[in-house]
Amino acid sequence: MIKKSYPLNNICTYRTGGKAEYYSRVRTDAELKDALSFAHKNKLEIIILGGGYNVLIHDKGVKGMVINTAGLNVYIIRDGETVYAGAGVSIDSLAEWACENGLRGLEDMSGIPGTVGGAVKMNAGAFTQEIKDTAAEIDMMSTDGRIYQAKGADAGFGYRRADNLKGVVLGAKFHLKNADSEELKKRRSEILAKRTDKQPLDYPSCGSVFKRPEGNFAGTLIEQCGLKGYRIGGAIVSEKHANFILNIENATSSDIYNLICHVRETVKEKTGITLEQEVRLIGF
Repeated sequence: MIKKSYPLNNICTYRTGGKAEYYSRVRTDAELKDALSFAHKNKLEIIILGGGYNVLIHDKGVKGMVINTAGLNVYIIRDGETVYAGAGVSIDSLAEWACENGLRGLEDMSGIPGTVGGAVKMNAGAFTQEIKDTAAEIDMMSTDGRIYQAKGADAGFGYRRADNLKGVVLGAKFHLKNADSEELKKRRSEILAKRTDKQPLDYPSCGSVFKRPEGNFAGTLIEQCGLKGYRIGGAIVSEKHANFILNIENATSSDIYNLICHVRETVKEKTGITLEQEVRLIGF
């Protein structure tokens, strides 16, 4: 179903942002194709949202068609050491499922927010693992409704990107390895404990705001510049992890965006390093 003037603040994990001119939450390939067709017929820009993680939506909203794929193809199929997961499956749920079923290769991604579709498009990763390590084949739909398959080796995976995946992820096939499920569940518990210990999870955020610069860490640079606790409006640089910006008191997207800019400019001025955003800006 296609809706007009649909509020996006409850979809974005920052809990900020305006309305979509047009909006559709799709659950099947056919629904996705219909939404894309509507956008083309009406000459609308297409914006794909997964779970609403890692995005900041403008306070004035978004022109065009926002397609939410968080409910798209929510299923997991196992064939030996190969697992197929639909785009709408949460990456944390997939990691948990793999651990429970004695399959190694995704356990370090435990606790990562977002869906398989978004994780594939940005080559999500944590600790020792990235999507590119196990993604063998990706099913895609081009914006003109054509379904095609991309090999993982041809996806153009790099740090937090997949340059050659054009269109919308429908699902992906992962090649994992048989392993002891108890050992995997222990590793998952360790990863989740590390996240709880190091990351601020009590307030709305997008996760890491900036990508890791080569040979350094964004959080370390931000902390060295004395920016922990720096606040604009209702947005603040986390005292717990400086690469997190939190919505602690009814922040607007403008508050968060201005704080992102201030952090980047300050780090550039004091260290000479230009931080690259990991958070995706929509409508800015």
